[in-house]
Amino acid sequence: MRVSDSQRYRNFTRDIEDRLSNFVRLEQELAQGKRIFNPSEDVQMAKQAMQVRSNLTQNEQYVRNIEDGSNMVSSATSHLQNVINLLNEIDALAVAADNDHMTETDRHNNAVQMNQKIESLVESVNASQGDRYLFGGYNTNSAPFSIVRDEDGKITGVSVNEETIGGQIYRSIDRDENLRINIPGDRLFQPVGAANTDQDMFYVASQLRDVIDNNNVPPEGQETTHSNDALREKLSLIRDRVITEQTYLGSVGQRLNEKLDYYQEIEISLTEKLEDAKGVDMADLASRIAIEENVYNSLLAINSRLLGRSLVDYLS
Repeated sequence: MRVSDSQRYRNFTRDIEDRLSNFVRLEQELAQGKRIFNPSEDVQMAKQAMQVRSNLTQNEQYVRNIEDGSNMVSSATSHLQNVINLLNEIDALAVAADNDHMTETDRHNNAVQMNQKIESLVESVNASQGDRYLFGGYNTNSAPFSIVRDEDGKITGVSVNEETIGGQIYRSIDRDENLRINIPGDRLFQPVGAANTDQDMFYVASQLRDVIDNNNVPPEGQETTHSNDALREKLSLIRDRVITEQTYLGSVGQRLNEKLDYYQEIEISLTEKLEDAKGVDMADLASRIAIEENVYNSLLAINSRLLGRSLVDYLS
């Protein structure tokens, strides 16, 4: 083979290798969705990409906090509505029992129904979301309210862990915004230190049940404080307290939804910035790959023909 042909072969080989290297690099960029594989290739672009990734990570953490908070708030709101409905049903039974046309048997039957409602109240106040109890304050691992029953098995009240029942749970949803996502049980059903008082939902409800079961006659000496009307008024105040806290949860849920929408928009923006920082334009990249592939195949074809001619010349 002549020297000029040897040089020509080396040149073509180098061109082919360069094109193949370009082609492989472009395929890597397409597969991994980025143009920079080592920070040293473009220091400024690498810094920008790192900052965007950091922002995306923080954004994702806020979204997780919001979703966790939303689940807890939604579940608590639903169970509080159950409590409100049950208190309304207890009130309706008490109103019916206050009617002069009700017999003692009728009132006893109403008291039995009220007792069933109180049992249902227990289930609601000890409600959980997943493996977390909703109304136990800091203590989400065990039922917050322990039921106290009389010798007949009827509920007379509840006992609570006063050290944890008032605990407040927060979720960070922005750099300077922490949102309380729970309603401590002491705000709802039994304030700390108020067991067996007018502030205790179970005490008031059970006292109302017992008055009705006693043919709507309050205990002797308590005609004013434990009459049907008086106890219903106390239960109404407790219901209003629950409604107030439920309203708070509604505002929390709305705020969480607003922030979730905000972060979803931010995620789109950050993802676009990350793509820009990576320097990848998929449409342009696909076009460049097609060009490199065509050039590479053309060089292979030309090189094959040149090698064939050189061999013929050598043999002749």
